[in-house]
Amino acid sequence: MRIIVGALWLVLFLVLFAFAVNNTALTELHFFAGMGIKAPLIALLLAFFIAGFAFGFIALMPAWVRQRVELRRLRRAGGRPLDTGGPGPRPSSGPTFDGATTEVIQTVARGARTTT
Repeated sequence: MRIIVGALWLVLFLVLFAFAVNNTALTELHFFAGMGIKAPLIALLLAFFIAGFAFGFIALMPAWVRQRVELRRLRRAGGRPLDTGGPGPRPSSGPTFDGATTEVIQTVARGARTTT
């Protein structure tokens, strides 16, 4: 499976590299007030791709930080995060639903409803 995934990444890279080599013609990008720049098309595409990635990353930061703070708060309160299905010891008895655990579940559910 790793070989197939690696081969797919290599093919994707080669296709994008061929695209870049074939789009080296100068392109003029016009701004307001008659300003503009001339640059290769692939350079402009790369610049806008990087800018989009940066804006997307910045837009996701508040939600990511909010989730990290909530997770830290729940761990300090003694609540356990939801089971991710990963390896680890399993409790011998079923889950207990005492008042604190139910409160933690309701808090997490309320947070999930407000972040969407």
